[in-house]
Amino acid sequence: MRFNVSHLVQAPLMTRDVFHLEAGEATLGDDLFVRHMRGEITFTRTSRGLLAEGLVDVSLDGECARCLTKFPLPLEIQLDDLRFALPQTPAESDEYRTSEHGWVDMTWALREQILLNIPLSALCRPDCKGLCDQCGQDLNIGTCDCDTQSIDPRLEALRGLL
Repeated sequence: MRFNVSHLVQAPLMTRDVFHLEAGEATLGDDLFVRHMRGEITFTRTSRGLLAEGLVDVSLDGECARCLTKFPLPLEIQLDDLRFALPQTPAESDEYRTSEHGWVDMTWALREQILLNIPLSALCRPDCKGLCDQCGQDLNIGTCDCDTQSIDPRLEALRGLL
C-alpha cells in the first residue's frame, strides 16, 4: 500500500491530495489477511510533515465468538491524525516516515488501525445461539440431548427452596 507523495513533500503548507485505495486480497504484516480494502486517503502537507486522514472499508475473515464459525467481517476504518515525517526531518516516536524518494508505505499504519478496530466479540449474526457447553453441538444447526437442568452440587440444597 504505497503512495507517491513526492509532489506534496515540496508543496506549500496545507496542500492536499486525495488518493483512492482499491486493493483485493492482501496480507498486512505476517498474520493479518484482508479480503479487500476500498476508500480514500487524504494527505495534507503540514509544517511537521504529512497528515493522513480518510475512511477505508475493509473485509476480513472473522470468527464468531459464540459458535466459532468463520464469516466475512466488514469494518469501517477511520484514519485520523496519522503523521508521516518528511525525509529530512527527525521522526517522533508516534510518526511514520516518508521515504527519501517521496513514497509513503501505509501497510503498517493500516494494519495497526484494522487491528484496533476488530471487535473483541465478533458474532456471525446477532441471534447466534453458540455451542452447547457440554457436547459442543452448534445450536444454530440443531439441538442436542444434553441435560441443561444440571445444578452445581454445591447449590443443590437451594433446590428445595424453589
